[in-house]
Amino acid sequence: MLRDLLQKVKSVPVCVFDETDGALRTAELLLKNGVNVIEVTLRTENAFNCIRAIKNEFKDAIVGAGSVLKTADFEKAAEYGAVFAVSPCFDESLCEAAVKNSIPYVPGVSTPGELYKALKYSDLIKIFPASALGGVEYINAIAAPFKMFNFGLIPTGGIDNKNFKEYLGAEKVVACGLSYPVSDKLIKEKKFDVIEERIKEIYGSPL
Repeated sequence: MLRDLLQKVKSVPVCVFDETDGALRTAELLLKNGVNVIEVTLRTENAFNCIRAIKNEFKDAIVGAGSVLKTADFEKAAEYGAVFAVSPCFDESLCEAAVKNSIPYVPGVSTPGELYKALKYSDLIKIFPASALGGVEYINAIAAPFKMFNFGLIPTGGIDNKNFKEYLGAEKVVACGLSYPVSDKLIKEKKFDVIEERIKEIYGSPL
């Protein structure tokens, strides 16, 4: 169950890959440090190939497709090996496409109205952009009217090594989305020693 997996890892690495070599090296470092869940955002032309490369190389990797904005992406993501999908926004056509393709889906919301609609489709909801919306205070406020619903929140956007523990303590939060440990800038510059330091900083830290 996706919710259990994300709740266990606590911080989902949100990755942007331009080429498969960087994707494989980053995935190797994550898995080496006990992180088997990886979100590969569909922000580059090579994203789907990176998903497939990770799945082919690392059988234990649980790879998701992030930044899903088109209904056709669900079928393609599943074809390339993704086992879950995440969007930065809420759209009923995307939710329905996820159901059609039987892929666990995390829609993104930023308002109470969107949250209420999204709960009809998923028990995992992304709050984006978390920091810009008001951070932990906003998350607690938006979750409050829906306390009786059984769901988990994944705040993403503006979360890093300095504040992720605070977010994990917010109402209904089961995990955070972080690009900090897998910075696309560091990947492009091939600074994998720094990436591993950041992975250890986040995932080796007691929660």
